[in-house]
Order: sequence, then C-alpha cells, then structure tokens
Amino acid sequence: MIRTEIQIRFNDMDPMRRVNNASYSAYLELARLDFCNRYLQVATLEDIPFVLARVEMDLISSVLPGDEIYVHTWVSKIGTTSWEFSYEIKNQKTDVLYVKAKTVQVYFDYREKKKLPIPNEFRNSLQKEML
Repeated sequence: MIRTEIQIRFNDMDPMRRVNNASYSAYLELARLDFCNRYLQVATLEDIPFVLARVEMDLISSVLPGDEIYVHTWVSKIGTTSWEFSYEIKNQKTDVLYVKAKTVQVYFDYREKKKLPIPNEFRNSLQKEML
C-alpha cells in the first residue's frame, strides 16, 4: 500500500469552507503519479504506460481547512490489459475516512496509440501493491 501525503491548497476549497469535490480527483491523480515515480522510468509524457478509463468515488466526510490528509493506494484487481487502483483519503492524525475511490487504468502505448497486454515486468510492480 502506498501512502501519499497531500497538501491542501487554498484553491481546493469551495465557498462552504470545505474541499471541493473536484479536488478529490486531483488527489487521486497525485497518488497515481506517486506510484509512477516509485515503479516506472518516466522521462517523457509518452512513457506513462496507461490511460485512465474509469473513476468511481464515494464521498464519506468533508475535508475542512486545517485537516492534514493522505491517500492510501493499492492495486485491487489486475486483468490482461487493465488494472484497478483502490484508494482511501484519510486524516493523518485521526485516520478519519473522507473518500473511498477506485480507478481503472488501461495499459496503453501512446506512441503506437493502442492498448496492449500488461508486460510481465510491470505486472510484477502491480502485484507488489496488491491487497
């Protein structure tokens, strides 16, 4: 399981003084980037070997100003050409759960513009983070 600490920015807030729902998707993106930095050699954008195909999110509780949060990310399913990340966004001090989410990524070659089977080396990286 990967833990990615998130810095809440002022522009993440909405007029109701809570994190805007759209900001949670950006936090998931930061967690995926953290995964890439740990397991992939990415020199150019074309080196990112996947495209996001689906996002599913349940908002449990609002993140408020002053909350310190992190995203737990793990691999919950691996297929032939795609895999699923599961996420929890939680409070760093109390472990209060704010968001549960899942995303589906498809292994994709941007240079050839087509999806491909997940290579064994990358599959091994995914399996390291599988729960």
